[in-house]
Amino acid sequence: MPLKVITRKDTGALTIDGVVRFPDGTKERVRQRAQSDDRKLAEEEAATLEATMLRNAWHGERRGTRPFSEAVDSYLRADKRRTATVRRLIRIMRALGDLTLAAVDQEAIDRVRDVALRPSPSPATVRAEIVTPIRAVLNHAHRRGWCDPPHFEIPQPPEGRTLYLLPREAWRLVDPTACRHLNPLLVFLLGTGARMSEALTLDWRDVDLQGARAIFQPWLTKGRKRRRVAKLPPAVVAVLGALPHREGMVFRADDGQPYAIKDGSGGQIKTAWHATIRRTGLNPELTPHDLRHTWASWHYALHRDLLALKAEGGWQSVGLVERYAHLMPAGHEAEIRAFWGIMPNQLLAKDNSA
Repeated sequence: MPLKVITRKDTGALTIDGVVRFPDGTKERVRQRAQSDDRKLAEEEAATLEATMLRNAWHGERRGTRPFSEAVDSYLRADKRRTATVRRLIRIMRALGDLTLAAVDQEAIDRVRDVALRPSPSPATVRAEIVTPIRAVLNHAHRRGWCDPPHFEIPQPPEGRTLYLLPREAWRLVDPTACRHLNPLLVFLLGTGARMSEALTLDWRDVDLQGARAIFQPWLTKGRKRRRVAKLPPAVVAVLGALPHREGMVFRADDGQPYAIKDGSGGQIKTAWHATIRRTGLNPELTPHDLRHTWASWHYALHRDLLALKAEGGWQSVGLVERYAHLMPAGHEAEIRAFWGIMPNQLLAKDNSA
C-alpha cells in the first residue's frame, strides 16, 4: 500500500506508515514520525519520501543526499585522525546541523565561520579551522561516489613580510639566560625547520644522534602524506645529547612533562615565548613558526638549492619555497655555519655528496 499519514493512538503524533513496492518486486516497510504536525505538510512529506525511494531504486541514490554527519563518520573511521581534527569536525557538525552533502556550499561555509569562530577571524584561521576540514570530508565522500567534488573560496592571507632572524638575533634568542627550558627546542627549530607540531610530538625512538637525523612520521607531518627525515646540524646534536632523558617525547615543558597537543601553532609555549622575546628585545611580532622561515632562508643562503630546500622542509612545491631565495642578505654564511656548528669543509663534503 502507498505511504499514508496516520495518527498514533498512544502519542497522537503524525506518523508516515505503509509499504513501498519496488519495480523488482521487493518491498520495504516504512514507519516514521512526520517532521510536521500539520497533516497537509505531513502528507506532502510522505509523497516525497515514497517518490524518492522509488527513484533511488530505479536510478540509484542521488549524489549529495546523504547527511554530512554520515560522511564525517566515514572519514573518521577510514584512517586515524588527529584529536584536533576530530574537535574541529565536531564543532563544524554542530554549526551545520543536519545538512546533506549537496547543501554544504559556500553559504554553509560562511555560516559555520560566523557560528564557530570569533568575530573577524583571519583568513588563515578560516582556512585551517573550517574550509580544510570540510573539504577533506567532502573529498572523502566524493571518492565514494556520494557527492560532487567541493568547490569553495579559499581565504587568502594578505601579502605580508616574511619574518626571520639573522644569526646574531638567533644567538640572542637561544641564550640560556633568556629562557633555559626552551633553549633545546628553539635550537632544534632553528636547526631543522621543523613545524611546532612535529617538534613537540617527536619521540626519542625517531631520533638518531649518531646518524645526526630525526624522523617526522607521516601521521604527524602536515598533509600526512609521507615521513620526513631532518638532518641534524652538530649544534642540534649537541643540545639533544645534553638532555637528561632518552625515552618518550624529546621536548618537555618546564615541569618535565610532555607538551599538550593543541590546535594552532606554538600555543603550547606561548607564555614562555613572549617572555623570551620581551627579554631579548626582538621583534614582538615574531612567532615560533618564524623559526621555520629562518631555517629556510639560512638553508638557501648556504646551499642555493630550492629543490633540496623543498625536500628537506617538507613543502609540496618549489613555488612555496621561492620566497626564501632572496630573503637573507648576503654575507652571513659564516655566521650561519657557526650557529649550526658546521665547519666549511663539512659543508663542502655535504654538497659534493648530494
